[in-house]
Amino acid sequence: MMFISMLLLCAAIATGTPGVLVSQESFADMPTYNIFTNEELRRDFLRMEYQEPLGRSELGFFLLIPKTWEEVPITVSREQFEHDDENLISLALLRAPEKKVQVEVAYCRLPETIELEKWVPAYLEGNGLGLLRFQKGTFSGRKVFDTLLKAPGDYKVRMTFSRHGDKIFIVSGSAPDSLYEKYMKVFGLAVVSFHKL
Repeated sequence: MMFISMLLLCAAIATGTPGVLVSQESFADMPTYNIFTNEELRRDFLRMEYQEPLGRSELGFFLLIPKTWEEVPITVSREQFEHDDENLISLALLRAPEKKVQVEVAYCRLPETIELEKWVPAYLEGNGLGLLRFQKGTFSGRKVFDTLLKAPGDYKVRMTFSRHGDKIFIVSGSAPDSLYEKYMKVFGLAVVSFHKL
């Protein structure tokens, strides 16, 4: 059953089903549709599943990531967990062979009365991230606020925000400016394929 689900997910991603609901195609540097072929997905990617990240099943998720990438261990203190309404809590960090390139999944708790579209710009500004462009839509059945950012140290970051109850999940792919184009499709696949368990 899991194998069939994976094939259906790969087929949906390859055909562009999980995409943005806007009148335009995705931006060239924020690929969203037809990112990889089914053959490329089977050959080069794997489903990274986190059923209980940091011991908490309500935070479970999966996403597709290149087979050549490695998982970096994460440690979160009890105090950090207790203040998940004040800070982002890292759930997964995956690194490319070029160590400065990575995909990270994080979350924070945010009252449901606060709109994502209002919170995101304040979060970006407060963290010194410059908004290059954004799009809103639906990826893999979840409403998203999808951004391309300029980060300190000459980095570009594709950061996608989605709300799940009182939690905001953030999937980000980051690379030095000089490597962003090489990895932008991988980042696109990660943000589009992310799915809560």
